[in-house]
Amino acid sequence: MFIRLLFIISIHSYLLFGQKSGQNSPIPENQFGISSGVFANFGTSDFEIDGFFEIQTRRGLFFETSGITQLDKNTTLNTSLGFMREVLPNMLMGGGYSNYIEFNSNDVLNEVFFGFNSKSITGVVFLGLGSELSPNYLGILNLNALIPELMFDSSIIGVASEQLGEFGSDIFFNISTTSSYGFSLGYSLSSERYEDQQTITFTKQGHTKTFTMPVSSKGFFNTIYIGINF
Repeated sequence: MFIRLLFIISIHSYLLFGQKSGQNSPIPENQFGISSGVFANFGTSDFEIDGFFEIQTRRGLFFETSGITQLDKNTTLNTSLGFMREVLPNMLMGGGYSNYIEFNSNDVLNEVFFGFNSKSITGVVFLGLGSELSPNYLGILNLNALIPELMFDSSIIGVASEQLGEFGSDIFFNISTTSSYGFSLGYSLSSERYEDQQTITFTKQGHTKTFTMPVSSKGFFNTIYIGINF
């Protein structure tokens, strides 16, 4: 679920808002404003509804909250508070605090993050507070900066983290377009880890026992995003 949330907060501002920034990566551009959006996601794995709200100031402070719900299955909320500074032309660096809540299981994750945002590349490191999680890494490549002739917004997002005791990665290829009225349409093809179940059977002293254990599997997923930005 943590990997899924990282993808959601990355794609909404970076992809669906017309490459506005590397946020929610989560370092927004150095500008002032308030923005929000609501999206419906139709994909291989499930149907989801999610949205976001963010505030940015000219002094480099930003606040954002984003949530996702699978209706009767699960609901999560992520809130970030941080700062950013322009250290070079077209180069921002910043950091902050992030809180993640999974309501159905009452899981809470507190992290700090540090990262940078340039014209074509965004990189962020998430560090769990206490013994909650090992470091997680997020990288975004803005394909429009490399190929300006593209008629749509396009990016590649990579995530590296530990899941079920194993360190691995996920990658997402995304395309989208946003109208002048704020309506957005996007598509994502991903190679993504997910939690699966493995059945193990063994025999000891003439007795056979069977049990299941969670394992990390990997598969390809397709997702279509439809939404509106305010």
